[in-house]
Amino acid sequence: MFEKIQQELAEYFGIDASTITRNTTFANDLKADSLALMELMFSLESETGKTLDDDVMDKIVTVGDLCDMLEK
Repeated sequence: MFEKIQQELAEYFGIDASTITRNTTFANDLKADSLALMELMFSLESETGKTLDDDVMDKIVTVGDLCDMLEK
């Protein structure tokens, strides 16, 4: 799951995938706003077939957090 999210983030933000780790933060490291995170989550939901509750966004700080939520 991490590799899929890592690649998706690299494409979305136009950065090298190797710079993204599970500890990469959306707000500080990627400068992602809530809209960008929402778009990413919709895309990943479509690809994985999993649905995330709206309140989950408040709990996602790092790439690892997102991976964990999608792997449940």
